[in-house]
Amino acid sequence: MRRLSILPAFALAAVVALPVAARAQDTTAKIHYKGVTITPIGYFAAEGVVRQRSEYADIGSSFNALPFTNQTNANLTEIRGSARQSRLGVAVDGAAGDTKLTGYFEGDFLSAGVTSNSNESNSYTFRVRQFWGQASFRNGWTASFGQTWSLMTSNKNGIALRGEHVPLTIDAQYAAGFNWERQFAVRLTNRIDEHWTWALAVEESQQLFAARNAPPQFILGATGGPLLNSTANYSNDFLPDVVTKLAWDPGYAHFELKLLGRAFRGRVVDTLNALGGTRNTKAYGGGVGLGVLVPVKMEGRNVADLGLSVLWGKGIGRYGTSTLPDITVTDSGQVTPIGSAQFLLSIETHPTANLDVYGYVGSEYNERAAYLRTAGKGVGYGSALNDLSLCEKEIPPGGIYAPGSGTCNADTRAVTQANLGFWYRFYKGAAGTMQWGMQYSYTSRAIWSGKSSLEPQAIDNMLFTSFRYYLP
Repeated sequence: MRRLSILPAFALAAVVALPVAARAQDTTAKIHYKGVTITPIGYFAAEGVVRQRSEYADIGSSFNALPFTNQTNANLTEIRGSARQSRLGVAVDGAAGDTKLTGYFEGDFLSAGVTSNSNESNSYTFRVRQFWGQASFRNGWTASFGQTWSLMTSNKNGIALRGEHVPLTIDAQYAAGFNWERQFAVRLTNRIDEHWTWALAVEESQQLFAARNAPPQFILGATGGPLLNSTANYSNDFLPDVVTKLAWDPGYAHFELKLLGRAFRGRVVDTLNALGGTRNTKAYGGGVGLGVLVPVKMEGRNVADLGLSVLWGKGIGRYGTSTLPDITVTDSGQVTPIGSAQFLLSIETHPTANLDVYGYVGSEYNERAAYLRTAGKGVGYGSALNDLSLCEKEIPPGGIYAPGSGTCNADTRAVTQANLGFWYRFYKGAAGTMQWGMQYSYTSRAIWSGKSSLEPQAIDNMLFTSFRYYLP
């Protein structure tokens, strides 16, 4: 018994003899393995959303599919709880002489396989958000390749991966007017000097298509084949999207000019030669964008960030978060890009070191691109001949709502949204960060008028909340 009683005292003496730094909590957030440094990245999230009108959506909303007053979903509220935005990732940094090498991966669970459901085990799939490699050279050039945020997404400073200016929203679809894609890209970046940065990217293409009464046998794409989703449509593109950006950072703000070039293709199978014969139809589009981010400082501390991004052009709908269509088709089967404009105004305030309060106002707009077929049918996008009888603002006097009668051929004119929210950090230190946030969103979807004089509008009020624990 006496020998056993000595052990606790011996252990205590050993601990006391250790250096103070060794006994303190480990504050190292990186792992060193051979010639690289590995940094774990991610957070654990418990989130919820309440919607005034049901979208049958998880924590990411569908702005371009808001239901109209007379539709069933508009008369049903929706409440969802989700842990699927939880994120796991890793950054790997190394060096080959004067060249810095970086690898980055992050993923979450905002993906649904064909067997996914919420019946019992909430069995959803893990997906890739970003997965890229990068080589940074001493002469100021950087080469990046893999799945990244698009170069069209605004930056906070310069042009750097992981330096994108992403809205602080809980909604995984962010805010209307936000320009983004996360897709395969090969990018070259040149840090010209301390103020100017230029980049060029070749990015994955995918065209979004919408047309009423398209000519018979008009083909844009098909459902996925091997290693693609067999329940999703894919376009058959012949050129990648090309993006270039010039950024200027004079010290008091960040400015950027962006140019986007796109190519579109469809096919008409016309065995009767009524539309000019079987052939491919092609069109080209693109846009120009501007971005500004101005930090506001008081007593040497950043108390707010004011931002503005604008994008306009033809065939650019895909680069807005509402995913409005890029192209439609004329009465002769010719692919044609749709004129579009998008903007986002942001204010992100930091009243204290532990509190962020944000607000966003944005909109995405698509022009009419309507044509008339010889049969008297409206063709294209936003035709004045569209039947909107099942999505009107109100039932005509004396009328009776009859489910299943009529149609709702709604082509979106504009999605407009206002967001207000906050994040409060209870703890931030060596053990990571624990924070809580809430977000309110007002979203309006206006469509092009059809046969009647009414212009239906879909409105949804949404409230989000989130608890997150971030890895240190």
